[in-house]
Amino acid sequence: MGTEQVRNVQAGVATQVVQARDIGTVTFLPAQAPAAIPALVPPGPAAFVDRVEHLAAVRSLLGAEPRPGRPVVVAVRGMPGVGKTALVRQVASVLAGEFPDGALHASFGAEGESPAEALGRLLKALGVPDSLVPADFRRRRDMFRSLTAKARLITVLDDVTDAGQVEALLPNSSAGLVLVASNTTLEDLYADGAVPVVLEPLAVADALDLLRGVCADGRVDREVEASVELVTLCGLLPLAVRVVGARLAARPRWTVERLVDELRGAAADRVFDRVNAVFDAVHADLPDEVRSVYRALGLLVSQDFGVEELAAMVESPVAQVADVLDRLHAAALVEERADGRYAMHRLVRAHALRVAAAETSDVDRDGLLRRAVQWWLLGATAADVAATGRQRLRVSDPDRLLHGADLAMTPRSALAWFDREHGNIAAAMRVCADKGWHGYVWELFEATFAYYDSRRPLASWVETGRLAVVAAELDGNTAAESRCRCLLAKAYQELERYDDAAAELARARDLAADDRLRASTFDFTGNLALRTGRFDDALHWFSTARDINIALGRKRGTAMQTLFVGRALVGLGRGAEALDTFAEAARLATEADAPSVLAKCLLATAALDPASVLAIAEAEEIATRLDNSALQAEIHLLRANATSDPATAKSHRRAAAAAYERMGSPKAARLLADLDG
Repeated sequence: MGTEQVRNVQAGVATQVVQARDIGTVTFLPAQAPAAIPALVPPGPAAFVDRVEHLAAVRSLLGAEPRPGRPVVVAVRGMPGVGKTALVRQVASVLAGEFPDGALHASFGAEGESPAEALGRLLKALGVPDSLVPADFRRRRDMFRSLTAKARLITVLDDVTDAGQVEALLPNSSAGLVLVASNTTLEDLYADGAVPVVLEPLAVADALDLLRGVCADGRVDREVEASVELVTLCGLLPLAVRVVGARLAARPRWTVERLVDELRGAAADRVFDRVNAVFDAVHADLPDEVRSVYRALGLLVSQDFGVEELAAMVESPVAQVADVLDRLHAAALVEERADGRYAMHRLVRAHALRVAAAETSDVDRDGLLRRAVQWWLLGATAADVAATGRQRLRVSDPDRLLHGADLAMTPRSALAWFDREHGNIAAAMRVCADKGWHGYVWELFEATFAYYDSRRPLASWVETGRLAVVAAELDGNTAAESRCRCLLAKAYQELERYDDAAAELARARDLAADDRLRASTFDFTGNLALRTGRFDDALHWFSTARDINIALGRKRGTAMQTLFVGRALVGLGRGAEALDTFAEAARLATEADAPSVLAKCLLATAALDPASVLAIAEAEEIATRLDNSALQAEIHLLRANATSDPATAKSHRRAAAAAYERMGSPKAARLLADLDG
């Protein structure tokens, strides 16, 4: 499999869900400045035992004859729970002094990053500003290799599922060390010289040492035989030993034998079944309210989760669910992060899912998933309305969920919410599509359009748009299908896939049955004509759409279509008429309280009249307040054209190119080519 094909696929329902009253309380942490020397490897567990020979083996490799431009790669493999992650983190800690240029870390697997995402984060850790991190994988990889040339870095790659993930993040330096943890045999890595390290379960003595480290009150030494049986029932896997050790430590009146009695009958031939026996015993001791939350955790697909979304799933008060999570954390079943969110080891999650399958019906599990999806739909709808107002065309009426409530979100915080949740919303759409919950799919897509139009993550936009079109068609909702085809067509247009956009719009026009929806299809069709230089056609479509909006009394739609009429006039060389039209559009946008439309009117005026410095400044204030990436990119281009200083112009063009790269737009390549030419 080629590096560019490596993907991490998530299935299930993403879970960043809160009650409507809590949407405005979500905290979005500001980006942190990258450290001068990255130290990204998380610390290993406090109780770490044995593995002395493995540490020594890795250390001995540091003096080996290096291959030019390729670091030493050590590939640690073994079954889940055997301690691969603990080992590579411990090695990184012990050998940190040998690598003065820092330590990098990435995690893959079903719940981890893609290589492109990991590269983007590592580039920032190496000091690359956000605005200069390339949007596409190949350019990120090239930049990473350039920055790491000859660097003495130690890199930890955890939960690797394919050799291509390692190759993508391989520093370009023979002075580095790369530690890979994987459940599978990565033969391609071995063929390229990686050193395999196979990690087996602990020896009994070492497992006892680990148990003592977690439960340090002397019971292990007082009941040696029972403790030996206990760690044996754990399959001598460090993860399981830590879980039972935490269980024992939390119950100071229990004997080790009492815990063994619970596990003895569940022992099985396979080590993994023994691990499940440990989790079964822990689960059996949980109160009913904790068990119900634990079952719900098995259905989560996100890498981490918060209290509020979990409370929505299980229909319990937030404070009560927070107490439950404290209990689960004490039992070593969940990990509490520094930011107040939680994570689960995948073995624990697999057990929770197994319990849910055994103890609940399909209907019950679907109910949990539906509540998660409904919360995402509520949150996305609230954020959509906060970002763009209630006037914008929507097939699904927002007040069906919001009931006319005033929202605490600002346009900026709404986009920040989408920044955090859009990946989970996409995952929810995939699950809903698999389950045939077609209405949720297209409603989620429609509600997320404000994010797509502002941030323009084009690959995700196209993927979810395709899901939504199919879902609307299967749902038998022609209005939703028409709308989703229009929104998908805009993504195709931004990718300059004009034939694909035209095909979607032709079908959307055929499906549009009412005047407002028909006007929307004309709007999107006109924009495609404008983008492809067919200005007479654009003027026709925009004028027709404007007339419909005027007849319907739609102030925002009238302002938008008036703006587009002006753009078509510019294309036809009718500049003076266009300026008057832009002024009228700005007036209408102000009356309609449509700040994003007003900003576009101001920028259109400035593009036609470079002397309109005040128009650019006012548009920039709006774009900053809305945190609208697309507007900000356009502003950088206008400022580049308005300045007489070559250095300033170049700086603005680079900023615009960086913004377009983040969106995945082809405009970035052309801008960069012009800058480098």
